[in-house]
Amino acid sequence: MKTRLIVFGSLAALFFFILQIQGANLKTDATPLGIIDLEFADTGERLNAVLFGWSNADVKANIYIDFVFIPFYVLFFSTAALACSAAWTSISMKHAGKSLSKAVYVVGVLDLIENKIMLDSLAGSFSDFTLMLTNWCAGAKFLLLLVVILYIVISIPFIFFYKNK
Repeated sequence: MKTRLIVFGSLAALFFFILQIQGANLKTDATPLGIIDLEFADTGERLNAVLFGWSNADVKANIYIDFVFIPFYVLFFSTAALACSAAWTSISMKHAGKSLSKAVYVVGVLDLIENKIMLDSLAGSFSDFTLMLTNWCAGAKFLLLLVVILYIVISIPFIFFYKNK
């Protein structure tokens, strides 16, 4: 499991870094969060405001890189949550870790859906519903991932306590 954590964590970090570098010019005064501003563009007006001044090629490249990033961060967080579950003596916390290790795959699916709809939006094929769906997928993705990260962070002291026992 340690090898999986190192490999998937390293690849996830590498692609996160690549996304930050490649997407740097998507961060402007109007879009300080870069591609995240596109993920949360919930109206046609906001979508146009976000895309104004962006190169379509840069946006597409960032989304395509994200497609490669998704499996690595999903596998890293899934493996990490599962590894953390072993550190707990509490059955409910063990179960939570095992459940969260599976829930991370939902995060990946939400990210895939969101990316597909953003590519469609970039091509001019969007509606209020698809923008709302992109927004919802992004919000649910980040919220669920935050829960997984919190579980991992809360588990870290127990990992060291369990190891030293």
